[in-house]
Amino acid sequence: MASHRQSRGQTVAAAETETTKPGKPGLDGPEKDAAWPLAAVVGFVAMVHVFWWLLGDTVVVYGNLADSDGYARLVRVERLLETGAWFDSSLPRANWPYGGALHWSRLFDMLLIVLALPLMPALGVKAALYWSGAVISPILHLFTAAAVVWAARPLIGRAGALIAGALTAVQFGVLGYATLGHADHHMLFGLIAVLAIGFSVHSLTGTEPETGRHAACAGVVLAAGFWLGAEMQVTAALCLTALGLKWVFEGDGGETVAAGARPVLNLSLGLLAGMAVALAVERGPGFFDVGYDRISIVHLTLAALLAAFWWAVARLAGRGPAGVSGRLAVAVAGAAAVLVVMWLLYPKVLVNPLKDFDPMILKIFERVAEYGPIKDVPHFLLYAGVSLIAGPWALWRLKTETGGERWAWLLLAVSSLVYLLFALNWIRWSLYVGLFMTFAVADLIVRADAAIDRRFRFPSRMAVKVPVVVLLAVGPLAAGTALVYAQGAPARSLSEGGDPRLCPVQAMARYLEAPPWADRPRTILASVNFGAELLYRTRHRVTATLHHSQAPGILDSVRILRGVDDGEILKLARQRQIDLILICEHSADDGYFLMGGGDRILYKRLERGQFPEWIVEVGLPRDLRQGFRLFEIVPSR
Repeated sequence: MASHRQSRGQTVAAAETETTKPGKPGLDGPEKDAAWPLAAVVGFVAMVHVFWWLLGDTVVVYGNLADSDGYARLVRVERLLETGAWFDSSLPRANWPYGGALHWSRLFDMLLIVLALPLMPALGVKAALYWSGAVISPILHLFTAAAVVWAARPLIGRAGALIAGALTAVQFGVLGYATLGHADHHMLFGLIAVLAIGFSVHSLTGTEPETGRHAACAGVVLAAGFWLGAEMQVTAALCLTALGLKWVFEGDGGETVAAGARPVLNLSLGLLAGMAVALAVERGPGFFDVGYDRISIVHLTLAALLAAFWWAVARLAGRGPAGVSGRLAVAVAGAAAVLVVMWLLYPKVLVNPLKDFDPMILKIFERVAEYGPIKDVPHFLLYAGVSLIAGPWALWRLKTETGGERWAWLLLAVSSLVYLLFALNWIRWSLYVGLFMTFAVADLIVRADAAIDRRFRFPSRMAVKVPVVVLLAVGPLAAGTALVYAQGAPARSLSEGGDPRLCPVQAMARYLEAPPWADRPRTILASVNFGAELLYRTRHRVTATLHHSQAPGILDSVRILRGVDDGEILKLARQRQIDLILICEHSADDGYFLMGGGDRILYKRLERGQFPEWIVEVGLPRDLRQGFRLFEIVPSR
């Protein structure tokens, strides 16, 4: 009896020590109560989006979408519903007369259709798809916030995890893709990345058999990410590296090469199985087609090689070199072998995919906000200022943690650093910075709150706690917002249609869909920033849209509007079957037409009204004349 009491007391004491030791938060409430606080987090994120819609939205309120990718996506989905051609990703009216295509996969298309289906009987297909595209990113943000809560809990406890989920709603890098009107897949990328790293965190901090199951789930989720787009390769590499390094340095306490390899093997097998299914669904009869910018046999081969390597490692139980040095040698040799085989099978796999693009194309894409760098301190504070708080704290947690928690913090710290480095060059990666930096900030807020409670009594503690929590939660964002606004706001137009943009494409599209232009489709040469929206809103064709696959049309558009030889310009315009030229003077949208050009280029002559006799200017209504000028190319006789 005494032995039983002693054993029970030791068990309780051990449990108390385990859940309250420094660096590892304990459970601060019954598990059954978790659903209500989670609902509060989701409600807070939803409230932020509602306030944005009521007070800050200048997109959906005017019937627009956030950018040209959203319009291209809806054109693509409308075409899928019209034709039923699942494996056809072409856009015949783009890059006219040759046609264009998009490298996107069908995964996000399916979500748009599913969300639109209940609305179609009441609104019709086009309006239902528009509203599906308008609200899908906020909805995905709600799921992402909930996923952050789940992913963070093993590391920072329930209270910290709930705060982390809520903090995603005050990260500009997240809101830049999550607000109304973003009919694009970025928030789905964010959700998948959180789930993948979350399953990896659970695997790193768990015990068998949960650690193996979580690793397999991470692999399946990463396969969905590969299906969505190639940028998931970064997250996959981070997850594989974290689990692989844990195997190298810890194994499972044994001495053989195979010790502890099961989680990495399960992740690889989950990735392989999920990718095989995704590839079959996405490409069907093109299962073995080689491609690099969309899921293909190239990515499946990589997954198969990884699975084969880790299967071989698992079969080496009791054989081969032992200890950390042995596992490290095997890991390095395996990684090298996988790279060599991939290079032999697919020589372009290690080549920069932008290497073969014309420098002009790269310059144009550098002018697109999400492809541009974080250019100054105000924008750094706006997009990534949270790293100034999260970074040092994550390093401290990495130093003080032990066991699986240390490996999980290593995964988070390295992931945040990698995403930050990418974001400095390409702002689009700030989405991931905003998602994963919240883990460390939330943990710091919880610990700062507890420290203030220990040192101050009520009510004086509130005078300290409130400013500290606000500073940690939104300090960099507030500073960045103030500094960016101090730099000046962009100009707005006053089109009768209410479109606040300097170049109100929606109003121009209505004009082009009315007589005399509505009698037949015409080909329009305009800024690539307008191409997809013109495709969406009109029956007409365009020379180019803002996508790498449209490079020939983009270059021909530049050659025409930057040309000086009228004979060559007319020849190329006839080849492209161009009927109309649309320019928006003094706007950033048209700026790339003027790069390196002089006063003799066609664009400048159009501005001055000094154009050849085969071009006629079209008189526009007053509200359109504030931004646009439209020119018709006289048909050949």
